[in-house]
Amino acid sequence: MRLLILLFLLFVRPAFADHAFPVQRCVNLDQALEAPNEGDWGYTITRPDIEWIAAQGFDTIRLPVRFDAHWDGQIAPSFLVRVDAVIGWAMAVDLNVILDLHHFEGIMSDPAAHAKTFTAIWSQLAGHYADHDDRLIFELLNEPQEELTTEMAVALFADILPVIRAQNPTRWVVIEGGYWSNITQLSALPRLDEHTALSFHYYGPWEFTHQQATWLDEPPPPTGWGSTAERDRVKGHIAEAGRYGLPMLLGEFGVTAETEAGARADWIKTVRQEAEAHGMGWCHWGFAGGFPIFDAGRRDWLPGIAAALMGDEN
Repeated sequence: MRLLILLFLLFVRPAFADHAFPVQRCVNLDQALEAPNEGDWGYTITRPDIEWIAAQGFDTIRLPVRFDAHWDGQIAPSFLVRVDAVIGWAMAVDLNVILDLHHFEGIMSDPAAHAKTFTAIWSQLAGHYADHDDRLIFELLNEPQEELTTEMAVALFADILPVIRAQNPTRWVVIEGGYWSNITQLSALPRLDEHTALSFHYYGPWEFTHQQATWLDEPPPPTGWGSTAERDRVKGHIAEAGRYGLPMLLGEFGVTAETEAGARADWIKTVRQEAEAHGMGWCHWGFAGGFPIFDAGRRDWLPGIAAALMGDEN
């Protein structure tokens, strides 16, 4: 029966009414709660950081969280208290929060062995946040990859959604496909109900966006970007995602900080403008990690990024 439902959703793809997906301008609070332990990767979330984000004109933070690293039959209570605190800080300054199950590496390599944990995590979160207002958004799983195909991920999503809906009937839920949330997988993603949004991530061309990345064994060397052909290619990719309708979220895009500042800002602006032209909300990766927008020392934007993302110099 589940297979028949999924086939119906995939091929009939009903046109749900537009329920005003609330995310327009978003930034990922990366390198913090998706590390094995917050601080391991050099960043700890602070309330002033979240207040700065709100003051710049963002309406949402995406909060990547590595819940499985804090799971032992339940989410560690102290860890959940910390997640609650960050969500509370964001809500206090009127930011939406996308709560993202991130870096669940076990389910990528062995989906069958970890499916029950996935279900149990979201069952607990659905109950824990049942009374929370709808500015809190659930993103079920970041970047399905390796052995976890799009088809398998959709089956997981379809199984857990009724559990979530039993206590969160109008909460937005974000889903994405395999191959690291590649655009090519959008055609295989169903809109499971009228409060489901589709998402994809974009880092093309990889040789440009990941140049000199210090965490890669063999990072691409310095390279430029910005020819007419290069711009048209990026615009074409984002337009392709736009074919699948709204609500659509560009959940990640960014360029390493080692990239020449002008080219970096130019690429970010091009992607952001193209997403907006197709009515998509967007969420830059990230805030203070390897693809930063924020200079922690000056507590201000990195050069050129305010204009690239927000359309002015802030």
